[in-house]
Amino acid sequence: MADRLFVSLEGSLENQEAVEERGSFFQRIARAWLRFSGPNRDRFSSSLADQERLRRSRILSALLPLVIIAAVIAAPTAIPVPTYWIPILLLVISGLFALLLNRAALIHASGIVLILAIDAALTLLMVTLPHGIRNSNIPDFDLFLIATLIGGVALPRRLLPFLAAFHILLIFLLFALLPHDPLLTREIQINQQGLAYGELSDAFLLQIIGTSIAWLSAWSVDRALLRASRAEELAKAQQYLRQQIQMQAEQNARLEYGIQVLKEAHARFANGDYKARANLHDNELASLAFSFNLLAERLNRVAQAAQDYERLEQAFQQLFAIQEAMIYRGTLQPLTPTGTLADRTYPWLKQSYQLRQLSTRCGEAVDQQRAALARQRTLLIQLTSALDQTHGAIQQVARDPKALASALASLERSQQLCQQVEEQGKQCVQGTKQLEQLLKPSLTRPSTSQEKSTPPQ
Repeated sequence: MADRLFVSLEGSLENQEAVEERGSFFQRIARAWLRFSGPNRDRFSSSLADQERLRRSRILSALLPLVIIAAVIAAPTAIPVPTYWIPILLLVISGLFALLLNRAALIHASGIVLILAIDAALTLLMVTLPHGIRNSNIPDFDLFLIATLIGGVALPRRLLPFLAAFHILLIFLLFALLPHDPLLTREIQINQQGLAYGELSDAFLLQIIGTSIAWLSAWSVDRALLRASRAEELAKAQQYLRQQIQMQAEQNARLEYGIQVLKEAHARFANGDYKARANLHDNELASLAFSFNLLAERLNRVAQAAQDYERLEQAFQQLFAIQEAMIYRGTLQPLTPTGTLADRTYPWLKQSYQLRQLSTRCGEAVDQQRAALARQRTLLIQLTSALDQTHGAIQQVARDPKALASALASLERSQQLCQQVEEQGKQCVQGTKQLEQLLKPSLTRPSTSQEKSTPPQ
């Protein structure tokens, strides 16, 4: 059972493939004929008028092979009657001319030539009848309906009433001007009581009805094309609207992203992060982000300038405090580094303060040494006077031994003064040594401190 089902399925698939290949073959032939007999579709725009012209051009391309078919069918009738070859050749030649016009995108001209070819062929067929119009030729007037139907699909519908009137006039003139066969004349006299209109009423009726049908068909096609065009325009409008909505959504998303980035950058900047920037590229708010970044950069420079000013102010305050300490002999406070050029002046100020303190101590030591020297000078003066008195007392002892006691007292006084002078001399030596110790650092400090504080070139 499964094998039969598989075989049947395989057979149906093969049949389907054969049908598709056959359909594709006929489709290739049809496309090749349309490319050969019609204009290039690239010459037509997407407007409704050009698309209608393209549709009529393809209909003409489909109708042109019927000319060859009609010539082939009518060719056997021309064998016994050679005059029939004239309308057949005229129809073929006119069909080829209509094909060339159709290839040149002259659709209306091609349709008119094809209609005139059919009318001319039928007219020549009637004119070349050897015995005039017979009863069997009356139905040939109905063939003018073919030209009317072709006009309905190849020409604008406003021309159809004029085409029908032309065919009715042409039928009437052919029937009135061409000779009639005696049998046809007798039939008209017997059956129509001499009124020939009855023979042409069917042809006139077919022209009127065929023209009405062709006009209604063309009207319905135009309405359908108009509705299709409107539907296509509506579809395009809807697609455009969807694209606009999508573009608007994408733009809104970009705007929301840009606003979020700007808000974050603004919040960071407001919280003291002066290096916060809004990085936006390919965004509608890129210009606003650029302006914000420029403003943030300028404000950052202002903030840095304010910080530098604060540090400089702090440095100057410390320098003023150092200056007051130097002037009013206060205590020198250590300098807190501020990162400014004022930090380089502190070693010099500190050295100057130390030198001032040293000079003050040295001055006090010199004053003390001067006072000690003054006392020593006073003692030396007193010692000189005591020695003079002792010398005089010794001379007096040589004259009077009783003056020995006063001489001894003077000598003891001189001895005491010598001891005091010696002690004062020791004090002066100690003061000199102390002064020398104070002056030794000051003699070596300027060169070393100058080398350390000299800024690099």
